[in-house]
Amino acid sequence: MKSRRSRKIVDRSISLRWLRANATGKDVRVAVIDTGIDASHPVLKGRVVRACSVEQRGGKKITVTEIPGRKSRDSYGHGTAVAGIIADIAPEAEFVSVRVLNEYNSCTGDILIAGLKWALDRGIRLINMSLATSKEQFFPMIFKLCEQAYVQNVIIVASRRNFGDLGCPAMFSSVVSVDRNDLSNKWNFHFRARNMIEYDARGTRVRVPAPEENTQSSRAPALPHPMLRELWHFLSKPFLGWCPLR
Repeated sequence: MKSRRSRKIVDRSISLRWLRANATGKDVRVAVIDTGIDASHPVLKGRVVRACSVEQRGGKKITVTEIPGRKSRDSYGHGTAVAGIIADIAPEAEFVSVRVLNEYNSCTGDILIAGLKWALDRGIRLINMSLATSKEQFFPMIFKLCEQAYVQNVIIVASRRNFGDLGCPAMFSSVVSVDRNDLSNKWNFHFRARNMIEYDARGTRVRVPAPEENTQSSRAPALPHPMLRELWHFLSKPFLGWCPLR
């Protein structure tokens, strides 16, 4: 029997070409924490298997209401666009919609925290957060949840803020952080050595789904075409058994 030390850590046969052919997202669920997903859109129909809405009305207690995936709707359009990007890269992946952003594409830090906690408590292994906050009072709790995700072997992919500083949670080492670049090939991405934002990927002049069977063009760090570039590497089910703590 081979010792632990002699086992292969990297299998060189797993190339980018192999991943494109085999990492389809089959049997994998991705939580999209965003404005919701329009489950009726032709690109996404039948693929939203679970959904919830996180709200706080009139300054009262935050509530998380779970609804059937087929009834998921988008309050702004951003979440549908993100899900469409994932669907293009991982055509067999399923979605869990976690709606935290309202019709103005905004929410409080407490609502964001509640949505992330809901996804972690339900054992969803892949989480996309194409949003960020710069309000420091929320950093400690979001950091704690991102560290919890790492321990749970959950992959969080987070985009940096559209403007200004890096944003939270993209600045944390326990998540995979992504920024926009003007790349022509949707499969290309760059690793940023010695940078808090680890990767950049195509994020300009990208056609993405919009609510009510429409499409729209995107140019923002939150929507680079493979915004989930590193997430996609793990969309083949066997990789989800790998744990960083073993």
